[in-house]
Amino acid sequence: MIIGGKFDPVTSSEVKEIRKIQKENRLRDIEVCIKGEGVLPHSERERLLSLALKPYRHIHVISSDHADLILSDYEKEEEKARSGYFRLVPKSVSIELIEENAYLKQIAHALCNPKRAIHSQGVAETAVALAHAHHLDEKKAERMGYLHDVTKALSDEEGRRMLEIWHPEDVSLNPKIYHSRTAVFFLKQNMGLYDSSILNPIWHHTLGTGKSDYDRILYIADKIEPNRNYDTTVHMALARKDLKKAMALVVREGEQYRRKEKNNG
Repeated sequence: MIIGGKFDPVTSSEVKEIRKIQKENRLRDIEVCIKGEGVLPHSERERLLSLALKPYRHIHVISSDHADLILSDYEKEEEKARSGYFRLVPKSVSIELIEENAYLKQIAHALCNPKRAIHSQGVAETAVALAHAHHLDEKKAERMGYLHDVTKALSDEEGRRMLEIWHPEDVSLNPKIYHSRTAVFFLKQNMGLYDSSILNPIWHHTLGTGKSDYDRILYIADKIEPNRNYDTTVHMALARKDLKKAMALVVREGEQYRRKEKNNG
């Protein structure tokens, strides 16, 4: 028997269903193939499917135009996984999805409003450019850029409830800062992302309190990405040369802007 499916990405439920079909039909061996178009290329979905099914030596991933049975009841679950809920896929697959920066654009658009999603893409692209200029990991820079605002759409009350559970000492902070904390909780719990070199910049990106180059890159990129309504050419040029000086400039201008707003208010 050949079982087909989009597997974009393959979920733990689909693996369980394949094994159930094998057992119910008393099949020693069973074959599985990719069917249909997906966000990820066919070859990448096939690779991840093989990884998910590797523990089961009598289930074989093949390339085939024919399938005896199509798994079509899991498309909503696959869509949720593409929205950042990598806990729905086998652990081996979620690790690869994170490392390959899979579905980052889909995650941003699923969890943020359209304007915020565009902002997140701009931050990611700016962060990548700065990482390249300073010989740092561009994939990490892209990852933290796309993911830094994933809980921005939560209400103040929703953010407060999360902080009361996971970090009550920060409940007293300005609610505008909540999302930098709750994003970290979301990414750990739902995406399985635990890389501190990415989580720390996200945690610090609203207050600019981080000390690493990745902290500086995200803070700067968040403030000067190209969708902002002012000319940031000078800031970007300085950031390509010296992250510390560029961050000091951005922090200083931010403080000046807040004082001006306060006086005008």
